[in-house]
Amino acid sequence: MNPNVLVLLQWLGAFVLLVAALTWVRWLWQYVCLPLQAQTARLSQRYGAGSWALITGASDGLGKAFAQQLASHGFHLVLVARTPSKLDRMQAELQTQGVQVRTVAADVSNPSDSTYAPIAASVQDLDLSVLVNCIGTTVHRRYTDIPAASLRRLLAVNVHTTATLTHTLLPALLRHHAATGHRAALINVGSIVGRFYWPGTQLYGACKAFIDHLTVPLAFEYREQLDVLSFQPTVMSTAMATGTEPAAITITPEQAARAALSQVGHVVSSHGHWRHALLAAVFALLPAGRRNALFLAAALEMGEAEKAKGE
Repeated sequence: MNPNVLVLLQWLGAFVLLVAALTWVRWLWQYVCLPLQAQTARLSQRYGAGSWALITGASDGLGKAFAQQLASHGFHLVLVARTPSKLDRMQAELQTQGVQVRTVAADVSNPSDSTYAPIAASVQDLDLSVLVNCIGTTVHRRYTDIPAASLRRLLAVNVHTTATLTHTLLPALLRHHAATGHRAALINVGSIVGRFYWPGTQLYGACKAFIDHLTVPLAFEYREQLDVLSFQPTVMSTAMATGTEPAAITITPEQAARAALSQVGHVVSSHGHWRHALLAAVFALLPAGRRNALFLAAALEMGEAEKAKGE
């Protein structure tokens, strides 16, 4: 072999190894080191102590975990969810931590101006520094087996709500930066399903891919004022997944929220917990045909569990 070619191949091999090593170090930093760090001082300093956070889907699951975490870090809260009784319980619970809490009962499956106007009005007099668009719903079926009403609901809840509230409340986040000099934060919750073509969960995946493609560009558009996180977790032990979750990859909503809050301001896109990031890496390595067969089988099994619950 030509000595020059051999040297070139050696340098190329060394470069590939260096890139792999740096990628691995960054993965460990993002998914292992950051979630282990205490966050109260960092979040308060970055976004302003005593400022407000608005969370959708705040009465259950991941939204509730975000609310509890942010309250523990000293943020006042605006909680948005569908059920007033659950919001009342959350308000009473969180106020014991010494934070102020407002609630807005809204059924976002109705994508009309009357749904979003009370949410916008709830922050008009507040210093809003954090927005967490967490609300979501899913269904696991072959596409023709999805009822038309469920199709419309998934689009309204997963796509219209996140797009509309981000557009409606972003000016308030920018006002916070202009008035205080602190950055603001936007966390839009997608899913790992939006990162792959996912037979049996195709509509939900399309909705979550939309959220990712909406969210990440905002990090560049408003890079001087805003920290943006496109958050793509996998399975959590929530009501939406009960009876369907594979134990090996399931984490608690508290673990997911803690990971997301540790990473916002450091990265623009994340799966949050190391288990979910590792799962995404495994999926990316699988041949597409094998991956699709696994996805479809798992989705149809989850669909049967949903039907058994009357969903």
